[in-house]
Amino acid sequence: MASILPYQFEPESEEETDEDVQPATQSNVRLEQDVSQWCTCGNCNRMPTESENLCCQEVRQVIRRIQQIPVPPTCMIDHPGFEANCLNPYTLHNIHNIYRRDYGPLRRRTREEQFRHLAYRSFVSWCWGFLGRHVRVVIPSCVVSRIRQEFPDLAGHYVGFRPPLD
Repeated sequence: MASILPYQFEPESEEETDEDVQPATQSNVRLEQDVSQWCTCGNCNRMPTESENLCCQEVRQVIRRIQQIPVPPTCMIDHPGFEANCLNPYTLHNIHNIYRRDYGPLRRRTREEQFRHLAYRSFVSWCWGFLGRHVRVVIPSCVVSRIRQEFPDLAGHYVGFRPPLD
C-alpha cells in the first residue's frame, strides 16, 4: 500500500520569508560613488548611510508592486498608488487614527514629522505587508526623498534608517 502524503497538492504560501524582508546588503562603495552609478530609476538621492543608498529597482517587494499595473513606471514614486497611499494627507490622517487606536499617541512634534512617519509606515505596509513589531526594512532612497519633499523638516534634521534594537 502506498503511503499517504498529506498536503502534497496544497498551493504554495505567498507569505514572505526572512530573506524577502531585507534586500541584499551592498559593499561600502555607494557612499563614495555618484548616485547615477547605483540608481536605475533616476530619482534617488545620496543618503547618509550605506544601507540607505538603495534604489526602488533593487527591492523585490517594490518591483512586484510596480509591475502590478499595466504600464509599469521606471520609479516607484511615479506609481499611481504611491501618492494615494503615502502622500495624501487624508489617507495619512486615517492611518494616524488607526495607529492611535492600536499603539497610542504618535510621539512626533510637528504635523510634517507625523505625516513622514506615517507615510514611511504606509509604504512598507503597501509593499511588504505586515512585518511584525521589531522588523524593519530599508525604504528606497527615491521614496524617502519624495516623502521628505512632501513633508519636510524645516531644520533639515532627518533620522534615517534605524535597525531594530533587538
